[in-house]
Amino acid sequence: PSYTIFGIHQLFKEIKILLSDETTEMGVNCQISIDPETLELSADERLIQQVLINLLKNAIYATQGRQNAQIWMKAYINKRGRVVIEVIDNGQGILPEVLDKVFIPFFTTKTTGSGIGLSLSKQIMRMHGGNISVTSTPEQETKFTLTF
Repeated sequence: PSYTIFGIHQLFKEIKILLSDETTEMGVNCQISIDPETLELSADERLIQQVLINLLKNAIYATQGRQNAQIWMKAYINKRGRVVIEVIDNGQGILPEVLDKVFIPFFTTKTTGSGIGLSLSKQIMRMHGGNISVTSTPEQETKFTLTF
């Protein structure tokens, strides 16, 4: 990774703009929450952007055909002083029996997916000394958490 210090607000804004055509077309409302608003991250911005785009594209796919489809991008500092980014959606969710497989290369639940996105995201987070995890309640909420 090529580390720089950048504002998470700007990162979220750029990604939201980049995916605005898709979210509009699919009728997905995308919300941003950053606390504090001036929160910064020391990381490879391009790689983290790649992870977030992948997570958002998955969230858009998961909310297809939903009434009141929502995606939230949140960033905050946890109790241990680490920067945390969450991508949350109210889509179809991930079944409990496959939840532990989503980061395995070539595993996918999508009809058109390659199964590379989440395993690559996990590698990128490892390169940053961080972690990516997921929780999901089918038909309610899926939350991917990036901890730096």
